[in-house]
Amino acid sequence: MSVRFNVTMDVEDMEGKTVLVFLKPQNPQHNYMIHAWQVLTASAGATESFDYDTTISTDVTSTGASPGESITSERVVVAPGQLLSAISPGGLSPKLQLAPTSLAQEKLTPTQCGVINQTNPFIQFNSNWYVNDRPVVSMPYVDLNMTVSFEFEFGSFYFMVASPPMAGQTYIVQNFSDMTQYTMPITATEVDVTLTKDQGLWTFGFNAS
Repeated sequence: MSVRFNVTMDVEDMEGKTVLVFLKPQNPQHNYMIHAWQVLTASAGATESFDYDTTISTDVTSTGASPGESITSERVVVAPGQLLSAISPGGLSPKLQLAPTSLAQEKLTPTQCGVINQTNPFIQFNSNWYVNDRPVVSMPYVDLNMTVSFEFEFGSFYFMVASPPMAGQTYIVQNFSDMTQYTMPITATEVDVTLTKDQGLWTFGFNAS
């Protein structure tokens, strides 16, 4: 089920700022690179909308042969409880395929998705996770036979007013403490969000229907 969010910038001036929306991985590690899941660039007085559903997908990024070159695998949709194995067929860059159910049950809880590094010859990679095809988190330096798992706080959203992110910019786990958390009612189909500013303080209001 998809939920529509309508974010209204009820201010006179956005002052060059944007609204960033984040989804929070469960038990995030300090080295995780957190992506702004939504970047809302509406001007003052305008309303910008986005949709939320819980489709999870993943890919892996490894270093290419040339300095600074990176290679990203095909992105694969994955369900909670499923484990993907990263292999390197013929010594090529990593490719994701479904791992046996028995290995998934050994490595994951039923609510986690995961990737295990089974490349041969070994290739270190970053594990990237998406919701609605938009990036949520990248987990760096996945070594041989290492499993990384992903689940996120369903229905929890973190809102923040910040300068527009640069291409590829990521955030650290500690940034969540500076954000406004909103937990959506399970029955919600639409959420109206209002941004106001009073005496220098940006404030978000929420109304679900």
